Amino acid sequence: MKKLLILSALSITTLGFSQTNYEGLKKENEALHSTNKILTSENDYLKKIVEINKAILETEKDNSSFKITKVIGNKAEKTIAITFLVEAKDENKKMTIEDISIVDIEGKEYEIDFYKSSRPYPELDLNTPIKLTFSFKNMENEPLFIKLFRFKITAQPKRNLFENTKSNLEFKDLKVNWN
Repeated sequence: MKKLLILSALSITTLGFSQTNYEGLKKENEALHSTNKILTSENDYLKKIVEINKAILETEKDNSSFKITKVIGNKAEKTIAITFLVEAKDENKKMTIEDISIVDIEGKEYEIDFYKSSRPYPELDLNTPIKLTFSFKNMENEPLFIKLFRFKITAQPKRNLFENTKSNLEFKDLKVNWN
């Protein structure tokens, strides 16, 4: 009986202390919940960014990375826009992109529409991607694939503009998403 009385007194005392500390626990829980909401929204944002910049095709040339992220066709305007990221991997550079063209699956070659395209002279900072979009007009038959996307690049390090490298880049079999 004595043990039962001690156990009952101990239980009542514990119950009393737990109820007085309830408000403090409730405030802590609310603070954790709001922090969790912030972290969740940050995670969602980062997931969207990763999905936006997800590469369809990727290559590296002369210590620069080229990642094609979107190939979008517009049925009304009969255009195709290719969006890609360019990133310098070794140093800051000035780049010239020229002779830009695409070839469709039927072998027809289309040249760039400079009025609707990005400036083909990007200045690259180390490990910072630059988004470029090149548009091509007068597309025939709404091709589902671009057989070849090619261009030439000349890269010059900002520290010495007289030193340059020239390269040809080609991307093959790009799927076009038509709007």
